[in-house]
Amino acid sequence: MKKNKTTDVDFTKVKPYNQDEEKTAQLARMFNTISDKYDKFNDIMSWGMARVWRKQSLLSLKQYKPLQILDIAAGTADMCIKAYQYLKPEHVTGVDISDRMLEMGRVKIAQANLSEIIDLQVQDCSTLTFADETFDAATIAFGIRNFEKLNESLQQIHRVLKPNGHLLILEMNEPQKGLLLKGYQLYTRVFVRMTAKYLSSDKVAYDYLTASMHAFPNGERLINILTENGFKLNIHRKFTFGVCSMYLVQKVKS
Repeated sequence: MKKNKTTDVDFTKVKPYNQDEEKTAQLARMFNTISDKYDKFNDIMSWGMARVWRKQSLLSLKQYKPLQILDIAAGTADMCIKAYQYLKPEHVTGVDISDRMLEMGRVKIAQANLSEIIDLQVQDCSTLTFADETFDAATIAFGIRNFEKLNESLQQIHRVLKPNGHLLILEMNEPQKGLLLKGYQLYTRVFVRMTAKYLSSDKVAYDYLTASMHAFPNGERLINILTENGFKLNIHRKFTFGVCSMYLVQKVKS
């Protein structure tokens, strides 16, 4: 596998609370704090389009008929449940660093009668415990920008995917330029911040979520990082005026 040569990935410096503590530890604490309001906030951040984007992105995997799916940064299990509904795999495994988010996810899974098909585990993507070549596909919806160790995490995903397995990434990003960019920045700075204050006392957490979206590499920059970590691009698609991007990449030999 090629060693990553990208030197301008500074998004890891964007942390919720302070610069001294590891980002992963801060994020686990942050998501535990806002777990009961995160789904509502995600709807606000995505203009209510997150459900549509999940469906459209997951359908891009349908032709490959994945039987074993790993959902990373699973949160409250929305992507896990939708993966089963649209793809009908044998099993879905979700991992996340926030145990409280996963607790909420287990409730949703039980309500959907999918507890025998979907299981959730507390794991950090940079240190996955699964055996080599376990999964046919992996998904990450609105979570990759939170990785503290992006290269290590991608290498772990590469390791646990079967030969020619697929990685599907769905992530928010700012429009690149023009009036749409200015309008979206105004939306996040004013409306989203005001709504965040209403939803939770942890305003810092929501400031982090918007700041991390601004800092995280997207488009060609992210595609280059994925390529350097052993993946080839199949599809890159933008949704809703570039507010969200989908990347479908495939594992190539190490």
